[in-house]
Amino acid sequence: MWYMDGWRGNLLSSWQKAGEALTEYAQVFQSVEGNTTFYGLPDERRARQWRSMVPDNFRFSFKLPRDISHAPNLLLAYQKHQLAWRDFADALEDSLGVISVQLPAEFSPQRMPELLEFLTLLKIHERADISVEFRNPGFFDKSANEQPLLRQLSELQVARTLFDSRGLFNDTAQTEAVLDARSKKPRMPVHPIATGASPVIRFIGHSDWALNERYLLQWSDKLQQWLTEGKTPYFFLHTAGNQDVQYFLRFLEQLWGLEESIWPGESGAGQNGSLFD
Repeated sequence: MWYMDGWRGNLLSSWQKAGEALTEYAQVFQSVEGNTTFYGLPDERRARQWRSMVPDNFRFSFKLPRDISHAPNLLLAYQKHQLAWRDFADALEDSLGVISVQLPAEFSPQRMPELLEFLTLLKIHERADISVEFRNPGFFDKSANEQPLLRQLSELQVARTLFDSRGLFNDTAQTEAVLDARSKKPRMPVHPIATGASPVIRFIGHSDWALNERYLLQWSDKLQQWLTEGKTPYFFLHTAGNQDVQYFLRFLEQLWGLEESIWPGESGAGQNGSLFD
């Protein structure tokens, strides 16, 4: 996601429109997590347009369509939809950084042989890194199922998406946004083990952004470790409603000792009518 009305005037210029916001978003961030492809693949023209709007160092993280990830048989579904997916992925060129496979909650460890065969095939055909999001508790038992899974993922160099919703589920606010997020987001254990070259973290925080500091400090240490090891982690921040994400970014700038960013909406560009005036 690279546009929300509430981001205009700070992260984005006050006049920005949804269809053009990616260019400004990519001036602040180096990656974006996209759910669009989960529900239906955009056409190649749209993919080429998105690629043209971002710099060469920007990376998209798109989900495989649910027609594949939520099918009764992963292999058969991928073979059926592979050409359409490949046309979309090829149009993004080298800007496709990570392919995310979000498995449904009912996908249990009993289907692990099918999953590993599918991931092996995916590694052969796809140029981007791959990360899998598990939503079944059976993959987080630290013993019978989890350890073999982690070994196999490491051998394939496929990441396990790390879903950190501790902030959200410690949030007692009764706002519509928080209640809606709690009803939709999974609550999985956080086991920060990198099985691939590009670990993916999906951080769903507390609506009071300051209360996420202890979680972010933990992730800062882990990210530093992975960077030292030569990995390329992807860290995606969300809050309920996603209105307060700018506060997280200011905190991360302070935490990492970075120079404070001037966002398009703060640069005066919105008043001049063009970011480049």
